[in-house]
Amino acid sequence: MELLNPLMLWGTLAIAVPIIIHFWHQKKGKVIYWAATNWLIEKNLQQSGGIRLDNILLLLLRCLLLLLLCFLLSKPFLNTFGNHQADNKVHLVQAKSFVTENYKFELQEALKKGEKCYWFSEKLLPITDLQQTPQNENLDGELLQKSLNKLGEVIDKEHINLYFINSESLQTLPHIFVPNTFVLHTSIDTSQQTRPYLGFTNNKRILIGSNKLLILAPESIEKGQSKHSGLIKVLIENQDSGEKQSIKAALEALAQTYQLEFDLTEKSKPNTAYDVVFSTRFPEKPLSDNTLYIFSNTAKWKFLTEKSNQILFPNLLNAQGSEIVFEGLFPELLGEKIIQHFGLQNEYKSLSHQQLHSLFKTQKYFKSISNDWFSKSLLLLFVLLLALERWIAIYKNS
Repeated sequence: MELLNPLMLWGTLAIAVPIIIHFWHQKKGKVIYWAATNWLIEKNLQQSGGIRLDNILLLLLRCLLLLLLCFLLSKPFLNTFGNHQADNKVHLVQAKSFVTENYKFELQEALKKGEKCYWFSEKLLPITDLQQTPQNENLDGELLQKSLNKLGEVIDKEHINLYFINSESLQTLPHIFVPNTFVLHTSIDTSQQTRPYLGFTNNKRILIGSNKLLILAPESIEKGQSKHSGLIKVLIENQDSGEKQSIKAALEALAQTYQLEFDLTEKSKPNTAYDVVFSTRFPEKPLSDNTLYIFSNTAKWKFLTEKSNQILFPNLLNAQGSEIVFEGLFPELLGEKIIQHFGLQNEYKSLSHQQLHSLFKTQKYFKSISNDWFSKSLLLLFVLLLALERWIAIYKNS
């Protein structure tokens, strides 16, 4: 037996109330002399000693009623299945071939032992064959929680094993509650990574590597996504010679270090779309969302707010006016902005070990149907005891 709300047992301290009231009424009465006292029989003048039996029975009933009421409010759950299932296991698996292949041995052993195995789904489909996966559903926190809620209705005390792909999409809920003790079996599916890249001449492709830096892809990329093809067209409209030198030096550093290829021009050509524009002039026409604008000497500009494809520097981009240029940080900053502009960041993200274990919480789920008869029996007993207490208190004149 377990209590779902054990704090209500503190209410049993109220048992002191009927005991205090009982002894208060049993205190010695005050003697009052009146004229007819001499006519009373002597035995009627004797004090009644002790406590009457019906008062003790009434006291016990009232104490028992309080105890039973606190017990009911604590929501007792009677486990009729025993503890033999505590060591059993149940397996909940994401319907992905990548998951079943990674944990093929564990799942096959579970099926051989006759342990319960289910696919993650709203209907909680049982697993009969690992090769026959149902229609794939995108696993997120909401689907995972619905599957666990369904699982809580069909298990008792089995230990839960969860198999799924570690993805940031699981954080659609603040917490995911598991109906019993559990173990997480997660893996990262690198095939889901889109691998965005920049394409240049001679089929050269630049992308973000595992070190989070731009690297040259040694061969064709599976499931790659081209974000740009051809030379990166750069327009430099700055008139200050020091600025031009700093900008060209930064672009040359990126070209040598990361093998980026730029097409530089200092005069705008009509009907030409540029990928990156450097300028000190306030824009006279709407800016294109496909172009990265880097404006300098903007301290007096009051009507232009910085957007995702705009960078505003209050001073000129030379060693005298910009601390970033003076300290040699401009190429690194420029490279980061180019990566962000072309969207080279890998879209697939996984959760860390700490994030996973803070996301999943244990919250035991009890099947109400199996416990209804026990709760109703306690409630019926409470009503019968209450009726008996009222009958003794009223009709026995206690």
